[in-house]
Parts: sequence; structure tokens; C-alpha cells
Amino acid sequence: MEFVPKDVVLFRSSVEALKEFLPIASLRISADGISISGMDASHVGFVDYLLSAADCTKAVVGRSLVISVNMSVLARVLSPVGAGDSVTLIYKADKFIVECYNVKMSKKAVYEVPTLDIDEDAPSLPAMTYAANVTLKTADISAVVKEIAHFGDTLGVVLDENGLHLSTTGDSGAVKQTLENTEDREMELTGDSVEARFGTKYVAMIIKGGSALSPVTQLEFDPSNPLRATFRFGSGSHFIAYLAPKVADE
Repeated sequence: MEFVPKDVVLFRSSVEALKEFLPIASLRISADGISISGMDASHVGFVDYLLSAADCTKAVVGRSLVISVNMSVLARVLSPVGAGDSVTLIYKADKFIVECYNVKMSKKAVYEVPTLDIDEDAPSLPAMTYAANVTLKTADISAVVKEIAHFGDTLGVVLDENGLHLSTTGDSGAVKQTLENTEDREMELTGDSVEARFGTKYVAMIIKGGSALSPVTQLEFDPSNPLRATFRFGSGSHFIAYLAPKVADE
């Protein structure tokens, strides 16, 4: 196996985002690319990541395989990588090798990343339908979440004809912000309004992770389904995070 991501900064940012959810992750290698999915340690979130083979300058797969690693270790390996550098992921002789080349310094670094023995099937979620579907600039939703995240533990999300409303209440008071339905935003709604509640810190973590990957965020929510936040990049790659809703008595 040998993969060379076209955009090493996006790959590094993806690993940074993933390690917040999955300290230990299984990289599933196939002709489609490298996929990573799983439920976070608190069992309230689920992530689905794909580095598409189309977004690699080289994607050689002799056979499908699974490589389980500590994501913090992989993030540490990739942390010095910057724009213009190259990263090559190699698996041979039962060893996972990461080669990083720094163009400015003409420096090559070779890391052997320890692999873990994890026996598990690829996790997946059932198909879901949502009553609220919003597509907007990542910078817009990121700014709102940052501004209100410290006010309360529960984030209320409402979509109606006036736009997307985010609110929370805590010891510091209450706050509500509205992103109106403007020409550069898409807001689809089933019914008059849709409302759901989610853990503020988890929403903030999702938006922070995705903000480095895509300028556009798609949010889908419904009181009976997990929040789905989708960040697409490259020709066919994605980072999708799910978050279970909070029930009224939490």
C-alpha cells in the first residue's frame, strides 16, 4: 500500500480533527481511498472520514487492509508538515511507514508508526432523513458557535422561515444569534420550524475540526436523529460528524 495525499495540510488537519473523536482509529484501505469511522469515547458522537483515492497523487492498493493506530501519534508525526511538503503513507512487511519531505529544507523524515491489534467490523449508521437542512459558510457558523459556546452547556438549534437560530442559557446569562436566510445560504425546511438540542462543547469541537477542511458546512438536524455536519473537500473526500441530540431532562 502506498498513498500520497495531494494536499498535505488538509490531511494533517483531518487527522487533528479525527483524534479529538477517535483516540484509537482503524484506517481502512481500499481502492476508494482511506476511510476512518467510529464512535467517540463518550458514545454521543460518530465520525465518517474519507480521503478519496482521487485526492491522492499516488494511490496503490495491493489488497484491502485495516491499519489501527493511535491518532495522537499520527498527528504528532504530521505536525511539522506544511504547504508544499509531501507525505507518503506506506504499509509493507507489516509496518506502517510515514515519509515526510520538507521542500524548503530538502529534508526527508521517515517514521514507523506503531500499529495496534484491534478486531472490529467497520461501524456504520442507518440511513436517516432530516427535517432541517442548512448549507452555509463555515466561517459564519464557526463565528456564532465560538461567540455563544461559553454561555451554556446545551445549544438550542432552530430553523424557521426567518433563518437558523442558535441559543444557549447558563450562569452568565442567555444568548441567541440568528443567521438569516440570505442568497449565499441554503435553508430547506419541512414544516413551519424544526428544533433540536445538542451538547455545546461537542458542537464546538465538530465545527472547529471541520473549519480547517472546508469553507462550506452542511448541517442537518431533527429532534429524533443525530445532528449531521458535513464538510466536503477535494474531488471526493469528506469529514462527516454526527452528534446525538439532548433529551429534555438532560
